[in-house]
Amino acid sequence: MDFGIATAVTDEGIRPHVLGAAIEEKGFDSLYLPEHSHIPVSRESPYPGGELPRGALRNFDPFVALAAVAAVTSTSGWARRSP
Repeated sequence: MDFGIATAVTDEGIRPHVLGAAIEEKGFDSLYLPEHSHIPVSRESPYPGGELPRGALRNFDPFVALAAVAAVTSTSGWARRSP
């Protein structure tokens, strides 16, 4: 199909292994997950939109999430992207 899914996976939504199995079943070729490795502890410099979005603080580590996806899939290619 040559189409993929780009989404964030958090502890409040679908689990990575469930998502991976579902997108493979639907024929998608790839899954792209964001990484937020540099979220400051201090809020001295405010985020332009006010408070940080809730999801930005709750993203799963992309390598761990993609490992869970790889454990239950067999045909798709999985990737990580930086925002």
